[in-house]
Amino acid sequence: MTNIHKRLLVFIIGLPLLVGVVVLFAEPHHVGFNLVAIIASAICTVEASLLIEKKQKGYRSELLRAALIGMLLPGVTWLVVVEALPPEAPVFTLITAISVIFATQVLRKNQADFDKVVGHITSLVTLIIYPGFFISFATRITTLPRATELLAAFFCIVFLNDSMAYATGMLFGRHSRKVLAVSPNKTLVGFAGGFLTSPLVVIVAEWLRPGLFPGGLPARIFFGVTVGAAAILGDLAESALKRGSLTKDSGQLIPGRGGLLDSADSVIFAAPLFYYLYLFVFL
Repeated sequence: MTNIHKRLLVFIIGLPLLVGVVVLFAEPHHVGFNLVAIIASAICTVEASLLIEKKQKGYRSELLRAALIGMLLPGVTWLVVVEALPPEAPVFTLITAISVIFATQVLRKNQADFDKVVGHITSLVTLIIYPGFFISFATRITTLPRATELLAAFFCIVFLNDSMAYATGMLFGRHSRKVLAVSPNKTLVGFAGGFLTSPLVVIVAEWLRPGLFPGGLPARIFFGVTVGAAAILGDLAESALKRGSLTKDSGQLIPGRGGLLDSADSVIFAAPLFYYLYLFVFL
């Protein structure tokens, strides 16, 4: 089975499965989706931690610690959604976690160990923010009106963007100009295919479910283009992280795609923008 067939198979199975979890387990408080988001954040954080370990002086990946860091902010955000914690809890948790990371550095026993402090702090703070803090905004989407439909639309916007970029690049981009050194296999044609798909998804979603993206056509196009751009940047940012660690894939969890982080990178970047932009543009 070729790589493109593996990617296509994962897309055909993965996207309907994810949308099914969103739709079938919508109550109470989208418990199915939020549990998946918390677990996915833990796995992605472990993969990111292993990438950082390869190049960052003074940082040693501990899988359990990385998994707990990844679960922290998505978990706290979900507890806010179910009203078990006050709305300020995620910010308090973020500040507390970063403070603990800084404070514990003074407990090093040997003078020679202090040359590892900067690498240790920057690595752990990075792991708290990426991917956990970003993924927590996917949980925040569940607080929006018509959240089930919006979550389904969100994943279609992101994953169809990625899939169309790959497909158009493979079919029409063999002789197209390469765009960025961080991802030399991606072409201008591929970027265009993905970039144009996202606003089209928003327009179709509004046509199928009137009122989901209220307002005029320009607002929908702007929203789709912006979220689509964030999805593309998410993919490129993770490529930069892998290139910096001299690694091709973040893991081997998903056939044809590598690790979970390799598939979730676009979601991670797009979720905060989708949430806030929907508030500003449509509510």
